[in-house]
Amino acid sequence: MSRRFSLGASALVGIVLVVAAFIFWLPDASYATKPITFTFRGAQISGQVALPHEKQKQETDCLVFVHGDGEMDATALGYFDPYFSQFAERGWCSFAWDKPGIGGSEGDWLNYSMEDRAALVEAAIDALRAETGLQIGRVGLIGFSQAGWVMPKVGVAAKNIDFIVFVSPAVNWMAQSDYMTQLRRSFEADPKDKMADEAKLDTLINEGGRYEDFIALSERSAYISADYFSKARWEFAVRNAHADLSEDVRRLKGVQVLLMLGGQDGQVDAQESAATFKELLPADQLTLHMFDEAGHSMVPVAERKPMSGTDGLWLLGKVMLWGSEAFVDGYWATLNEFIAAQFE
Repeated sequence: MSRRFSLGASALVGIVLVVAAFIFWLPDASYATKPITFTFRGAQISGQVALPHEKQKQETDCLVFVHGDGEMDATALGYFDPYFSQFAERGWCSFAWDKPGIGGSEGDWLNYSMEDRAALVEAAIDALRAETGLQIGRVGLIGFSQAGWVMPKVGVAAKNIDFIVFVSPAVNWMAQSDYMTQLRRSFEADPKDKMADEAKLDTLINEGGRYEDFIALSERSAYISADYFSKARWEFAVRNAHADLSEDVRRLKGVQVLLMLGGQDGQVDAQESAATFKELLPADQLTLHMFDEAGHSMVPVAERKPMSGTDGLWLLGKVMLWGSEAFVDGYWATLNEFIAAQFE
């Protein structure tokens, strides 16, 4: 999470995938979208509600989506579309927004701490209930990866949140970075000098070092590239490097939790996440599912390794082309069954 990965020439693969997706893609008839804007700390945030057609004039329960890392619009570059469709088919609405500075939203998401992001979620929930013109019933949160550090900070009692769905959350920011580094090294041995320089980089982030210090390190190192971080990305990493969900999850009261993990996750130590949630939450509050063949995004992968830019583009291509069928077996049944039980 702490490092910035460049897509480079693999962007060409993305263009091919997007073109292919539009050749085969037809508009989803299971839901309609309603634009919604709201103000957060002086910035206009642009989002959309995905509505089941038959319930646009009736009370509907709703899922509020919380993004993971990266420059994401309201659909997470298309990754959320199968979720919108699945939920609409069951009569539920979905609410998501462009991250600040992306699409129609003002601001810059890189200026946000996890506390800031949680406050944005709370403002979004208020807007969903007050500004959409819809009759909103029950509300649940569903978040992905980095959202694991955001959702437990939301005032679930004050905002009347019925449940939270965590998909592939990490426990600790720096531990996650180390997990990815060690996993990468299991595929390719690093020279001792590179390992030493990467340790210096991690220390610099952990101790709140300046961007200028990072640039100086990159200039001295044959292995640390200045392209790893822009200034804004560096400051985002330093601001959030001590993120850890343990205490926030421990304080969750009166809300059911579904934890979805992938046994082949190369971004997050799924076993650590499972053990931590089981330690922090009572058994009657936690539902946990580990999908052995799933990677970080709940799509089957051949091996457990950190995701490259090309891997991410291929994943989005699969989701664009095959929709919900791109996901690991049993995923939708588990997710929909849990949500239905909470809403009913």
